[in-house]
Amino acid sequence: MPPTSPGRAAMASSDSLAGDFRGVDRARDPGRFVACLQLLAAIPFFRDYKKDSIQALGLAPGDTVLEVGCGLGRDLADMAERVGNAGLAVGLDASLVMLDRAGKAGAAGEKPGSGPVLIAGDAHLLPFADAAFSACRVDRTLQHAADPFRVLAEMARVTRPGGRVVAVEPDWGTFVLDSDSPQAARIVAGTWRDRFPSGTVGRFLARGLAEAGLAAVTVVPRTFVLRDFQTAEAIYDIEKTVAEAVGQGRLTAGQGREFLEEQRTADSRGYFFSSLTFFQARGVKPGVRDVGATLDPSAPRPHPEAGEVSGPLDGP
Repeated sequence: MPPTSPGRAAMASSDSLAGDFRGVDRARDPGRFVACLQLLAAIPFFRDYKKDSIQALGLAPGDTVLEVGCGLGRDLADMAERVGNAGLAVGLDASLVMLDRAGKAGAAGEKPGSGPVLIAGDAHLLPFADAAFSACRVDRTLQHAADPFRVLAEMARVTRPGGRVVAVEPDWGTFVLDSDSPQAARIVAGTWRDRFPSGTVGRFLARGLAEAGLAAVTVVPRTFVLRDFQTAEAIYDIEKTVAEAVGQGRLTAGQGREFLEEQRTADSRGYFFSSLTFFQARGVKPGVRDVGATLDPSAPRPHPEAGEVSGPLDGP
């Protein structure tokens, strides 16, 4: 499995958009996490890669598809439309808050008989039979998982021969902020990265899919450039992250103030810059796809070991 981020036990700040996404149901303000997902969904970069990653599943009418960590259900609705009334789209999430929001959104917008199925569960221990789905997708959920390789192995298990598994994840080791103090910028970026259980999983996706037994693995990089501080603050929690770095002794209080002042000045003068690289990986389960299979994806499958519960879909 990929190495986890160091120092997470020492992180004490509450309701971080990074580390606490996996515990959104216990957050003091779950709406803050919902608002973050809504903001991301409105940004063209995210809309574009989501469309492409769903297209990469190769869905057809009548297929069954699983979204691991379905969050607010926006992507799941797209997949449900692609498989049609003859197919089935299933969304799994560990967060009851997210599933409730997804259910309400679906009830307001879906056609009768066309809606996806929402299930609460652990991505490390998928409650589905082997080969239950035509394809599986995960988007920005593995970064919150304790063991992302196990999640990928479970996704491969429940995918039919010939079916595709698609994963999209950022690599927070690629997160950069422009600054005249590169050391301070690295500390802030590193403090944010270390809040994720698996913050660098993006670079390990090819290995994870291969170790899960998938073939024809491909990886496509996508770089997200953000040029305004207000949006960056809403997504990356920059002010809170600087305060956390100061609290941990990584920065002095003066260095933290200077860094934030510099970022705000850069924004006011039009040269604020941040970037982050995402990786979209796809693998195919070996074997010939049986388009006539009629497996029940809701059938439970006992597993010898229990895994930790993963967080809700698509954190930052």
